[in-house]
Amino acid sequence: MTLQEFIETRPQSYGTGNINLLYSSSVSGSNDIPIPPFHLQGLAVPFTSKEGTSIGAALKEVEKFRFEFVTGQVTAMITERQQKNSYYYFTFEEVVVNTLPSSVDAAGNTVYTGSQAVFVPYITTNFKNSPYNPTGNNSERSKLNSKVRKVDRQTSQFNPTNLTAILSGSAQFAEIQNCSYTKAGIINARYNGSKATSAGPIARVYNKEFFTTRINQERIPGNEPALNLITFQASIHADDANTTVIKGLLNADREIVDVLFNPLISGSHPNKTYPNFPVSSSFIYGLEGGKTFKLTNSKIYSIDTDNVFTTNNLGGVTLVE
Repeated sequence: MTLQEFIETRPQSYGTGNINLLYSSSVSGSNDIPIPPFHLQGLAVPFTSKEGTSIGAALKEVEKFRFEFVTGQVTAMITERQQKNSYYYFTFEEVVVNTLPSSVDAAGNTVYTGSQAVFVPYITTNFKNSPYNPTGNNSERSKLNSKVRKVDRQTSQFNPTNLTAILSGSAQFAEIQNCSYTKAGIINARYNGSKATSAGPIARVYNKEFFTTRINQERIPGNEPALNLITFQASIHADDANTTVIKGLLNADREIVDVLFNPLISGSHPNKTYPNFPVSSSFIYGLEGGKTFKLTNSKIYSIDTDNVFTTNNLGGVTLVE
């Protein structure tokens, strides 16, 4: 029998609670009689024991077997396992013996009966085996914050049970990492905002109107978190170029490109509108390699409207002619 044939042979084919034991040896004579030493190499073990007990969970986690053999107790250290439809096949560290059982079945297979198998470890329920699963008595509680105190609201959501201790500064420290209030990436995202929308040190004053006003005051003009841009065709000129000369050029003499601007909503409901072209205080952007950049200190001539838009050092429109 080849190794693959052995692996594919169900141990239940030889009876309930049967375990198939793989061994190899040399043979002698024309009758192919095995001769010692015999090398024990593998086991095929069913999911259910002879008594009808489900042992699938134990087989999934087992690291070594101990079983009785003609030479005494054998310890098999598992090196590999394959799960089949109703059994596991295990490869283990080779064990060398010099004697085989004397009994054989009707098919001529060597048989050893009454062997008791012990699984180490023996687990009765499925367990997700992972280096990240904590084992008993080795888990740790979260580190305590050096300033933030624990608020006990188990009794009341309105008045903490430990309010007196909080006010006196003797309440237990909370299980919150100090880095939640010291790392720039965390505090900027939660409290300070980005450079484009920074509220500064007043960010922890939880007044929405005041907070929004401060952000608008401190933000960089034109640096919005999200932009909705409209494209139009134009030619770009230096900010000191003569407007009359710019308008007098033939389109054939211009380098016409696509530029973008942020449309600013105007009017009131239900007559709110978005402009199709820049207006004063719009911001104008150029395109380069699929990315936008502000057209600063420039004059932009619109092919469609015959208007010249003058921008400042931030790319904002300061004059429409």
